[in-house]
Amino acid sequence: MLEQGLIFVWRHAVREVEEETGIHLKLRDMVDLTAFLDPSTGGRVFPSPGGCDEEISVFLYRGCVGKEIITQLQGKETGLREKGELIKVHVVPYKELWRMTADAKVLMAIALYEMAKGGGLLPLKT
Repeated sequence: MLEQGLIFVWRHAVREVEEETGIHLKLRDMVDLTAFLDPSTGGRVFPSPGGCDEEISVFLYRGCVGKEIITQLQGKETGLREKGELIKVHVVPYKELWRMTADAKVLMAIALYEMAKGGGLLPLKT
């Protein structure tokens, strides 16, 4: 069972995806990729160590989202306007993603996923 603090982080991730895309994720289909890091890291990633104290977790969703739902997201403007968010969704094939983004969090997520997959660390999909 997840510790209370971890449950909060997982639920926050699910809520963010819902707010930004409208997609409802199931908590049971989430995998914390940062949990595979060496315990000395605390299982979190620091995007700018020494520059700020921000910590982030990176999750993989192993559930299914229909192609029609993903297709409808292309170019959609999302986010919570009352919080100053304006997000424009770009749907990109996974194999091309690493070349089409300058977002360090996305590049980190790709690296964590590929290393976990290559190392046989990902749990079997149920």
